[in-house]
Parts: sequence; structure tokens; C-alpha cells
Amino acid sequence: MPGKLGTQIGMIREGTILRYNGDGTVRVALNEGQLSGPQNVFNTTVPSAWSGPNGEFMGGGPVEGSAVNVRQGHGGQWYIVGYGTSNDVFDLGFITADVTQMSALVPGRALIQVKDEIRIFVDPKIGIQAGDDVSFLHANPKRDLYSRNFNEEFSFTGSGFELKQVIKRDLVENSNRNILGSTLDSQNYENSLFRVGIDPTLKVTNKTQGDNVRNPALMENRELITEFDINFNFRTDREESAAYVNADALENDPPVDKRKMRSDLLSLSLEHPNHLIETVKGTVVDSSGNILDINRVAIPIGRSDGLSLIKNPNKSEAFDKIRTSLRKSVAYHFEINTRKGGSSITPPQNPPNVVDNSDYARDRSKFSVDIDKEGQFKINVPSSSEVGNIPLLTRYENYSNILADEDNTVDPNAFVRNEEKKDIFLEDFSGTANITLTPGGEIAEYGQAVDRFSNEPIKLGTSFHDITKTVSEFQTSAGWVEVDQLLVPFWEGHPLNTTNIQLDQIVSEEIIVSGPDANGGGRSGAITLDGFISLNVGANTIDRQSMWFDYAGSVIGRYGRDKQGISYAASMDGDVLVQIGGPGIGNSFDSRFEDENDANRNGKLDIRVLQGANRLILRMDETGIHIISPGRITMTSQQDMIFKSNGSMKFEAENIVMFSETSKRIINRFPETSI
Repeated sequence: MPGKLGTQIGMIREGTILRYNGDGTVRVALNEGQLSGPQNVFNTTVPSAWSGPNGEFMGGGPVEGSAVNVRQGHGGQWYIVGYGTSNDVFDLGFITADVTQMSALVPGRALIQVKDEIRIFVDPKIGIQAGDDVSFLHANPKRDLYSRNFNEEFSFTGSGFELKQVIKRDLVENSNRNILGSTLDSQNYENSLFRVGIDPTLKVTNKTQGDNVRNPALMENRELITEFDINFNFRTDREESAAYVNADALENDPPVDKRKMRSDLLSLSLEHPNHLIETVKGTVVDSSGNILDINRVAIPIGRSDGLSLIKNPNKSEAFDKIRTSLRKSVAYHFEINTRKGGSSITPPQNPPNVVDNSDYARDRSKFSVDIDKEGQFKINVPSSSEVGNIPLLTRYENYSNILADEDNTVDPNAFVRNEEKKDIFLEDFSGTANITLTPGGEIAEYGQAVDRFSNEPIKLGTSFHDITKTVSEFQTSAGWVEVDQLLVPFWEGHPLNTTNIQLDQIVSEEIIVSGPDANGGGRSGAITLDGFISLNVGANTIDRQSMWFDYAGSVIGRYGRDKQGISYAASMDGDVLVQIGGPGIGNSFDSRFEDENDANRNGKLDIRVLQGANRLILRMDETGIHIISPGRITMTSQQDMIFKSNGSMKFEAENIVMFSETSKRIINRFPETSI
């Protein structure tokens, strides 16, 4: 039966795709001239490898000029039965040394390829590759190996994003924006970003030629972790709290939201608490394209004439100076958007005021670690709120391990649950902890740590000594106070028997950890070292000093003793200067202690050496200097020994002996027996 175009129905003809109609059909023209009947141009469905009734489809977008094989069915409808060969497809050269667009096709390999040799192939010998002949993903099950060699890599999930890239920053003014796609995860956003090189004021280029100066691109590995699903659009605590009552309470995003721009960094703030953790490795560059030092100060590279690849006529010198300055740049940055609050168990809904610097801006302090390219580090650890964690000395075990010890039929690696659905069980390894953590509100608001052996709440303390018994000689629990002994038993009228230092306690033995009266805050961490540590500290250049320390409060400490009975041994090849007393740090520095009197205070030095029930005492206080010994006091001098007093000089003894090594001169207490 002859067809409408002069051929038999079912005969394969050659055609060319003229266009894609946008509705799942293409316009096709037959390649040979019209024989008879209708025009040799028609519409037909897009060719596919597979399709289904619910929109399922496998195939490619039809390209204008593509050769197709067509066939006409009964009723005159035309169908594409397959693509014909186009230029450079299945050319004999592709199996020789000549490279063609089909050179990736080898016997046994399945290939998907588009223009510019972007392709995916599956090969029985080397696995799967996706990309082009230079940059590709490669999954090789034969070697159990996965690799990729792209120059840049982005990863976006509900928990944040990770970037491995040339440093790029958004320097476009908001009024001039014309961005297609998301500023967070769109690849189109790359077109509006400025690539940052060692001179951040110039464009990145590989070659010095004409007006261009070689300017190597700086790289970064950057990661942002969110607290909640990034798609949840969590804004501030204030807005979120209101949304639980009123669904329309959420405010609109600003026209350009910096929190949704992947070029934004170093801006963790409780104005957007969902951004929880930020990490940068490589070179830290702020959102404005400035290379930062360890104090987050912009290094003037490109702005200073000597540090500019343009302004400095000696380009080699400029490079050398820039490389020296780059040592100050930060190579590693880690920061947590720490949550701050007061004594209430309900977190504050309003972020800290950025213009309030009272209490040394404690509420805006964040945990951060910065390390520059010389290896110098800067660590900031904020203090906890009054209802924050108090680190305890604990170890833990999983329920499966504990149950396996009790029941030898249970494998410690088995997945088992107890009735309480509790997996972590704690134990106290201190042994000397005596500070009680007390809930001040509802017990349900307080996650209590319980020792799995004693089933008692775990208390706060230190590893090796009872910290509450530090300087017990000065506490009212000291033995000599309890039995009403005199501090200087052989002289009832001595001033130390009436002016003794007595403390009720050296540390508080109860801490309220929840509720409106909580007072457990102001803590920055706990470090437990189970073994020996050796600390070696160098010196600075200007003063040859090794350490500065500044404590806002007292230091309560206990020293153990070694096998020789030594608690502290030190050789100091310089002077030892100790000042005791004087003014405090000022009660305006920290509002928690604004009622404390930090004015000038008279100091005391009291050193006691215990010898059984006896005490050797050196006391310096407002009454003077007192040296007390139950035994002999010997003072020896190779040269003059001078005693001078503007008042009386009194000697009181049973016998006073002068020149004891020659003829003795004895002065007795009573005149009638004097010699």
C-alpha cells in the first residue's frame, strides 16, 4: 500500500529535527524532496529510550539539526524510530590514534555524551566516570576506589554547607544586583562573585601580561553547620517563640539576606542562632574581601603601596612583602555561636545588645579558635550561664556492655534496651567530690548525673584531693579550733591567739543548678589529665617573659607529694616578687560581683608548717611580723646582724646568754640570781 509521501508504510526514511516544540513534540523535515502528497514537514513525539504513563521519561533534549530515522504508520502518522549518525559519530578514526568526539567509546562501554565531550560512561574494567576527559568523578568498584578531581566542590544539605573552592566574595552593591538563582546553593551565583588572590584588590590571573599582574587565587575549605534544618527557616528565638502561638508571627526576610549567602562568613550572631558552627581552613577572608590576621584585623595587602602588586613598581619586591604579611593571616578558624543567658531556666528571646559592653561584653563572647600561618593560636572560651553545665569527673558505659557483664548470654555488641530507654550510665571517678549540685526548681528541669554503682547523685570535686579541705588549717573545722587549743600554746597572750584567720569554708559546698536562684554559672570548662604532663614555655622578644596570668577570682589548689615527700620544687634564676593585698579588679567589671568591695585591702601572709600537733608559723599582717616555732629559732649571719627599732626592743627569756661560745654572760630573769 503506497504511503502519502510516495513510499510504502513502514519503510524507514531519513529526516532532520528542525526544532523542539516545548510540549514533548519535535518538528521534523524529511531529507529527500517531496514526491507527492502533503509537505514533507511534520510534528511527532520526542524520541526516547523509555517512557511511562505518569511522566516517566529517559532520553535527551532534541537538538536542532540532529539526524533521525523516521517511519510512517497507518493513518499517515510519523514516528521517530531512532537517531541517525551525525558528523564525527562512529567515524573510523575513533578506534585509531585519531581523537574524535567519540573517542571515549570503546567495545563493551556504555556512553552518554553531549556537546564539548561532557559525558557519563559505564565501563566493565574501570567502573563509572562522569565529567569530561580532564575533570570527572570516578567510581571504580574493581579497585574499591572513589575519586574526583574537580577544582572546586560545594555540598549543601539540611544541616548546612561545605565549600572547597577558590575564595570568592560578594562585593556587588544590593542596588546593582541581578542574580539568577539562590545566593546559597545556585551555581549561577558564581558569576557575581569576586575571586580573591594574594592581592585582594586585583582580579585573579595566572600570567603577568599587559595591565594584568600574576595574582594567584587563595583557597578555602569552609563549613557551616546549622542547629535546625536549614529549610525550616529558623530566624530568631523571639520570632520562633511567637510562632508557637501565632502562625503569622514570623517576620519577612530582608530583600538580600546575608544569612542565605554562601559568600558570608565570620558573622555568627544570636540575631540568627540557627548558624551554629563555622570552620574555615586555608586563608580566612571576610565578607568584604579582606585578608584577616589573628585579631580579625584586615591586613593592608593591596591598599599599602609596598604591599600592592600595582602600586609597587618592583613587582618581585611587592610579592615578597605580601608573602611575609600573609604569615599573619589565619589558616584555621573554628567558632561556635554560643548561646548566652541569665539565671532563668528560660533562654532570653532577645539577642545581646551589640552596643552594650558592660561585664566585658560577656554575653557576646563566643567559643573560637584561630591559628595563623606562623602557628600562633588564639582561643576564647566563654563562661556558662547560671543554669549551664557543670562538668563532673565521670566515665560512662553503654547499657549493652553492662548487661553483658551481668548476663553472659548477652553479647555486648547486641542492640538492647532497658525499660527506661537509657543507654548511657555514668560513674564518678573522683572519690573526693563533696560539692552537691542541687536543683532549685522543678526536678524535671534538672538532668541529674547519677553514679551507676552507688545510685547516688554525682558530686563536684577534683580527681585526687578533697578541694573543700584546701588550707583546712584556716577553716573552722581545723583540729586546733575544735578542741579549743591555742595557736601558740606556750604563750597564751600572743597576738596570733586573738587575731587568727578563720574561714567558714574555702569553697561553697552546694551549687543551685536550676530555677530562678541558680548560681552555677561563670564556668569555662574542665580539663582532666590522667597522667604526667611536661610544659615548656618560651619567651617573648621585647621583655623575655614567658607567661602572663590574670585571674578574676581566687585560685584554690591542692598539691600532692612525690616519693620523696616533695609537693613543689622550683629553681628560679631570677628574683621572686610577690605583692599581697591592694585593690581588686573593680566592681564595675562584672555585674555578678557589683556588691563586692574591690577597694584597697590590707594583705596578709600566713605560712604554716605542720609538725604533728605543732605549727611553725610565719605571719605578716596589720599587727606586724610574727615568727612562731615550738622548737629552736636559729639566725646566723657571716657579717653584721642589725636589729633596729624606733620603739623599745624587748628580750624575754628564762635566761639570756651573751657570747655563748666564749666566756658566758648570762642575764637571768630574776635580779637576785643574775651574774
